[in-house]
Amino acid sequence: MKYDVLVIGGGPAGIGAAFTSAKNGLKTAIVERHSSLGGNWTNGYVLSILGVYTYDGSQKIVGGVADEVIERLKRYNGTNGQVGNFVPFRPEEMKDMLGRTAKELGIDVYLNTLVSGIEKAESKVMSIITTGKDGQRRIDAKAFIDSSGDADTAQLIGLKTMMGMEGNGVHQEATVPFRLANINEEKVIEYANTHQDVLGVVLLNNKLTRIRVKDPLVKKAKEEHNLYLPHANSEFLFNTSRKGEFVCNATHVDISDFTSGKLIAEAMEDARDQVISSVEFLTRNIPGFENAYLIDSSPYIGLRETRRAVGEYVLKKSDVMENKRFDDAIARCGHPIEVHDPDKGVVYQHLNGGDGSWYHIPYGAIVVRDVDNLFVVGRCLSAEFEAQASARVTGTAMAMGQAAATASLLMIRNSCKAKEVDVKELQKRLSSQGAII
Repeated sequence: MKYDVLVIGGGPAGIGAAFTSAKNGLKTAIVERHSSLGGNWTNGYVLSILGVYTYDGSQKIVGGVADEVIERLKRYNGTNGQVGNFVPFRPEEMKDMLGRTAKELGIDVYLNTLVSGIEKAESKVMSIITTGKDGQRRIDAKAFIDSSGDADTAQLIGLKTMMGMEGNGVHQEATVPFRLANINEEKVIEYANTHQDVLGVVLLNNKLTRIRVKDPLVKKAKEEHNLYLPHANSEFLFNTSRKGEFVCNATHVDISDFTSGKLIAEAMEDARDQVISSVEFLTRNIPGFENAYLIDSSPYIGLRETRRAVGEYVLKKSDVMENKRFDDAIARCGHPIEVHDPDKGVVYQHLNGGDGSWYHIPYGAIVVRDVDNLFVVGRCLSAEFEAQASARVTGTAMAMGQAAATASLLMIRNSCKAKEVDVKELQKRLSSQGAII
């Protein structure tokens, strides 16, 4: 098969890339290792789109393809739209919408398919080799966009990549979120109002949007009732857009090597034990949860950080903290640095400009160094560990994908290298597509 643009990974960044590419009139395909599009949205149950707004929710900083995804999801009754600084949604509706939209746009989707090899001529990628139930397949393209989350293409080519925290290689902890239904919201609110020391709630427009079971109650449950939650001392839940249905992301597991299927299996088994223990704890201890039940847990473990490519520019922690503006900007991000550290727990570092501020993602951070036609977007962008811990949010990932797809169009039309794309023309085209730069 031959395409103009081949997208490796159908998560938020890949969706942003593929939808944009197809709408730009390019023959487009997505290769996805799971059985549905959506990546960590639908397989890791990151059931909120973060990054479209500043962290305080006051300013919209991502548009374009993200707007289209959210509006389509509303039509599928998968979300009610913005809630504070994020857009919560339900996973089944997201799966359905993404699959149908890809078909509508004429995108070829290869599910349950792994990228197992790369064919390269000098400094240009010519094709990828995929492996599936039908054996191996060669897919040719003019431009390649790596949204695998793991910088798979750079690794397979043999390029230098970055893994873990600089200096010690520590990875962020992984999570298996789970959904609960039939929560009595009124009873939860009533209990929180009289027990603020152990339970916190957030209401927007008189609707319960977030629940936090605080440290004292969680620690007591660990000591007296064998709650199995070894890496967290609180339970955080947020509404998925349907009354009485919340998702919880309290589980945490340390994975030293994300490439090991054995370690991934052990981590998922451990996380699911935490899920069952957490459900028992919540239903027995929190008024309003008595009749709640477990709908499901994520099909795959949510990995926050694995392997990152090295681009023409490496986004730095100082760029993030200092709200840096770049001449070659292609997107904005306003999320704090959020590290789920195996030793320290969840650590936030807020931007120096405050929670209503933002910084730029530069074009150089999505162009893979030493390769003429390869882009990298999403959580495996070219960034330092702590910079990635901010830029990885899914709204920003979609914006990166949109930029890579539009740059691919310019690269193909002008027969130039990715790093030679006219950034001013790219920015102009992105703005015309509704992107916010």
